Amino acid sequence: MRLIQQHRPWSLVVPFLLLLLSSTHACERACQFNVSHAFADKYQLLSAHYFTLLDTRIQASFLYGLPPTPTLMTQQQADRTLSRLSSAVTRAKNSWDLSLFRTIFDTIFVDEPKFKGDCNEPHRVVQPPLGVNWTMSDCHSMDYICGNPPSICHFMPMIKTRIVRKLKEQLAGKLNGGQDADVYVNFLGPALQTILQSQPTLREYTARLHGNLNEILEGIKADVEAGFAEEDREWQRRWDLEIKTLLLSYP
Repeated sequence: MRLIQQHRPWSLVVPFLLLLLSSTHACERACQFNVSHAFADKYQLLSAHYFTLLDTRIQASFLYGLPPTPTLMTQQQADRTLSRLSSAVTRAKNSWDLSLFRTIFDTIFVDEPKFKGDCNEPHRVVQPPLGVNWTMSDCHSMDYICGNPPSICHFMPMIKTRIVRKLKEQLAGKLNGGQDADVYVNFLGPALQTILQSQPTLREYTARLHGNLNEILEGIKADVEAGFAEEDREWQRRWDLEIKTLLLSYP
């Protein structure tokens, strides 16, 4: 018996190949991680300013209203006190830095509207060949929210607004002068308790020291709320191009 070889009709194969070639790919895991890290690196630079400012104001004002050295304590004891608080600020900054990636990743790829989903209906851009980057023209053309790199590129102004809104709220909350705020509860508060335990002469000024810390933190919080990551003042325009170039390098 002769076997009859069956051929797939070209009328079915050609449309399938055209669809395959024209379909665009999403910003996959490596893309999502590296783009989120790129944003996090920039906002880490901007938020570092506020921790530096916090440390500077603590050095200048924490002992305000207390008897001068050496009446109350030696200069060495005063220096050790301020150094302990400075170390606490550094630990608080490191903790904040570790949270940035997750916050930014969620803002782009988890929070609604999230940059995921099909980018082929309606059709806007043509997937470049393997090894060829997307272009700024693709960035301009991809004018609806979906999961491919040009869509994220197109909506970068909106994405930055969402990130800044969330980070400003979180950072201001952590720097709140209230005794339930993260920077105080987990870093400055314990450091102050250690200082009071090690230097009995300061204990009668406990309320004053708490008040000084509260006032300093409230001032930093106000600074964050007034100007965190402002366009053209803190955010640098060249960073937009750096992130877009990275983003468009992913298939």
